[in-house]
Amino acid sequence: MDTFDKEGRMKYLFIDDFHLERLDNLARKLHQPEKFPGYAVVRPENRWENQTCQLRNTPVWDGEAGCYKMAYCGKGEALDPELVVDRTGAMPKTALMCYATSNDGIHWDKPEMGMHDYPGLTWDGKRIGTRNNVIYPCPSLFAVLDSNEEDPGRRFKGMVYRDRALHPVASADHVHWEDLGYPPSSSADQSHFTLDAEKRLFIATVKHRGPYGRSWYLTTSEDFRNWSKQELVFHADQVDQENGHRRLRRFFEDSAYLTPVYNRPEEWRTDVYNFPVFPYEGIYLGLPVLQHWSGKHAPLYENVDSRKSVELTSSRDLRNWERVANRAPFLELSGLEDGGVYDTGQIVTSNGPLVRGDQLLFYYSGIRSRSATPAEEQNHAGLDQGAICMARLRLDGFVSLKGGAEPGSLLTRAVEITGSELRINADSWRGQVRTEIVDPEEDRPLPGYSLEESVPVEADRVDAAVRWKGAGDLGALRGCTVRIRFSMRQAELYAFWFAGEDS
Repeated sequence: MDTFDKEGRMKYLFIDDFHLERLDNLARKLHQPEKFPGYAVVRPENRWENQTCQLRNTPVWDGEAGCYKMAYCGKGEALDPELVVDRTGAMPKTALMCYATSNDGIHWDKPEMGMHDYPGLTWDGKRIGTRNNVIYPCPSLFAVLDSNEEDPGRRFKGMVYRDRALHPVASADHVHWEDLGYPPSSSADQSHFTLDAEKRLFIATVKHRGPYGRSWYLTTSEDFRNWSKQELVFHADQVDQENGHRRLRRFFEDSAYLTPVYNRPEEWRTDVYNFPVFPYEGIYLGLPVLQHWSGKHAPLYENVDSRKSVELTSSRDLRNWERVANRAPFLELSGLEDGGVYDTGQIVTSNGPLVRGDQLLFYYSGIRSRSATPAEEQNHAGLDQGAICMARLRLDGFVSLKGGAEPGSLLTRAVEITGSELRINADSWRGQVRTEIVDPEEDRPLPGYSLEESVPVEADRVDAAVRWKGAGDLGALRGCTVRIRFSMRQAELYAFWFAGEDS
């Protein structure tokens, strides 16, 4: 189950207790990503996307092209000049997959692709035609880069959502897609697709009805053609109902937040709107989007008004999921603030972060509201409603073990020393982290590697070397099985790993 970084090193994280034998006077802390200033990195700018820009898949780095590539859904107001609400009480819209590129993952360009004939008109009445960045005429395309693919025409793998199913497609450049004709995987309107590159395991989570409403099923494939039988792996429960009631009350009681249009307490409930999953350093993480219903839409009750919150989950096998930090929110809706933010009504995450330097970049769809009154819909309330937003987190920074003014410690389970150096990701600029190497059977430090001989780490670094006064590094212990004790004061520890020769 272990995965490794590009240099072959596995990191040990503290999101669950898998690597922990004992904790003393330390707290586990969940860290929320910091939203990018202005939040949005891709906004509605064109007629064919004038309502929202949304995405479900994290952008991909294409080394051959030397840029990041993004496939996103642009939703535009319907071309019919007569605005008539549909059966859900919303205005009809067009939904097309669009294309954007970036050199840094932050500043995005929308190149004219000349691939799709869009019949809409510009502001001066001229036909738009092929002067657009549309690459696929459907609402959902999920794409990953398969670096192990030998066929250059199929470097990119994708899933296209149509006819209530995911259809496998492939591409050489992330732009021109070939329908492979493989059997599709059934799904309701929301689904997610990713790749565990170490295992070359393709992973899809699909939505169907289940306990408490929207629920999530898993299907996997090793060859992208044959997929496993779908199995239920994640759904809401009664604790989510209680959390949902508490979270909803804030949106009705706190004027700093957008108030839902509909409020029918007898219809309040919580289900799981989205469930993207991704591999990260030997485990799988999930970002479930909990949808808290506030009341069904008028006029025909085909959909619901709601508010959403994103939590963090972890799994060792993709099937058994553990809620992290007692279901505390990992990413939340923003307040109304100055009116310039998008994620005040809805938030939907993509399938994991993009690693850039010492940060994790989380892309998500932020939408100003979930519902509008029929009068607001008739007055073009859907325009400029959603954008692709971004939030940043410290590398490995999901969860830390935190020590206060009084020292605390953790003792790991037995691990094999696979390199000559021990390195840590820690914030200890106000305090310190000291380390000792412990006998795997007895609770005693190995000679030369005690806490007293440890050189304290007193810095905020994502990659800090651990040293001892006499022994220096771990060269003499490479290949041994040991336990590690970290003693911390006014510090937070995010991860540890072995580096150097043979790591």
